[in-house]
Amino acid sequence: MSIARRLATAALLTSVLSAQAAANCSDRADLLVSPVAGVSMVFRGDTPGRVWLQGPQIYGEGDLRVPALRPAVVDLKEGKLGFTDGQVVYLEPDGKGGKRVCRTERWESRVYQPLSYAHRDDTPDLRRDRDNKVRAVPYRRWAGQERNPILAKLTPYYYMARVDAYFYDQGGHLVEARVQETEDVNALRQRYPKELMIDRLTFCARYNAQGQLIWTTGGMFESLVNVPGAQCAGLQTGEVETTSYSYHADGSLLARLFVPKKRDAAEPRGEGLALDADEWWGQGTAWPSASVPQRERLSVYFGFTNKAGILGLYTENMGLAAYDAQPPYKELLRDPNRKLRYDFPQPVPLSVVDDHFATLDKYPRVRRYPHQSGLNVIEFFDGNSRTPRLRQWRSVELSRQETYNAEGKRVQVIYSGGRALKVYPEDLQRYAESGVLKVTPTRSGYASYRVYTYDASGKESLTFVCWQHDVPSNRPLHRFPWWTPDSAPTPTRGREAALIYGMKNVANRCGRPDGTMLIQGMGPINTYMATQFGYDVEQLVYDKGR
Repeated sequence: MSIARRLATAALLTSVLSAQAAANCSDRADLLVSPVAGVSMVFRGDTPGRVWLQGPQIYGEGDLRVPALRPAVVDLKEGKLGFTDGQVVYLEPDGKGGKRVCRTERWESRVYQPLSYAHRDDTPDLRRDRDNKVRAVPYRRWAGQERNPILAKLTPYYYMARVDAYFYDQGGHLVEARVQETEDVNALRQRYPKELMIDRLTFCARYNAQGQLIWTTGGMFESLVNVPGAQCAGLQTGEVETTSYSYHADGSLLARLFVPKKRDAAEPRGEGLALDADEWWGQGTAWPSASVPQRERLSVYFGFTNKAGILGLYTENMGLAAYDAQPPYKELLRDPNRKLRYDFPQPVPLSVVDDHFATLDKYPRVRRYPHQSGLNVIEFFDGNSRTPRLRQWRSVELSRQETYNAEGKRVQVIYSGGRALKVYPEDLQRYAESGVLKVTPTRSGYASYRVYTYDASGKESLTFVCWQHDVPSNRPLHRFPWWTPDSAPTPTRGREAALIYGMKNVANRCGRPDGTMLIQGMGPINTYMATQFGYDVEQLVYDKGR
């Protein structure tokens, strides 16, 4: 089953397997009834050592640890309740000769205030009501607890505040947790009572037939939905925070897909996506199989929605999608934190994760990576093509743009400014000496474009340049040829004076290399470059709503 289908169906799996689990431990019909038979009890008083639910953990590059209750049973030490509160832990047989935690109860002192700092004489604070009067939580008989002879001795001095019940499937996997609070929690809060958690679902997990974790949600001590009696089978992706997992054939972790709870339409969307009512977004991580050497098992991170598929990805695995590697890729920036990135102008299905992106070349894509020159290289690929149709070299601004035909042959190169000259030097002097270029071109700052075209044999031609024109004298501002001594030096202006003169008297012009002007003015020139040459038209974000 593909990763996309697993994601769609995981939340709909039923909870039948957990129905019979913990039969002697917690009564689903009444979670407040403490068990008597078939269990053993451990008392815990110190807060750091109390049992808690740890969600799935991933270590290193794909080492998944399944949800578990901590500390482990072998590390549980018998103790006693503290002055203010404590925990009663129930253990049941795990069917494998050992024991497992099936229930915890939080008990609090009727007299002393829990979760407060003790005084210097180690005496805790006394309880107080909302009027700040010293009061104890009154004793009320609770048959559900007092049927246990051990707990019956505690109830005059402590009361049960909360119960967490844990349920397992037939394979012994923890698959569900529920919580309920007692009415005694509000005994001293009559004026402003707390909203009690009644039979709230706090954690769900699902495992496949091979015993692999495939879906989980919750586990952060609070309820998933504010509906008493809610079941794991009824949870929907996007309604609650969920995480799903898939695996390689060798059993190693393939991918983790995290989908946060979808926000209300009226709330700001921090993820920056304009989602439809039935659409949700998520973040994924993918790993190579265990057969890949450990040093090469680097994660791939991607964002996705259930409708658009994968929106983009990045990784420190510079060997990913090696079929897209072009000559400049051999000159990668030598930086341990360098990253390879992809953006997608059209939806890319989540199924590409199943073969670890081996079929990514089927789809239009934009590949980005850092070059040793300090520029970022951005390559635009069509679907079913492994040669780019466009390559851009960028820092803050676009410095060089290369266009290629369907056969992968270069047909046009555009320079702007001088940054890209570190990688691809120009020989403008050759064009001037041959009589093609008759003005001194602008090679830095605004309106500093140079356009080269290439014929079928690869022969280069300079076809378009820009220069600065002195309006008062009606001639180019800079002498030509620029590499020869100036026989009549122009008076030198200070920086401020030169700036003022340029603003008032110098025009930016572009046209043919022989000096024939085709366009003038920075705004019109930029528009002309986009419409006539396609310069800087391609963008990384295709759908502005995303």
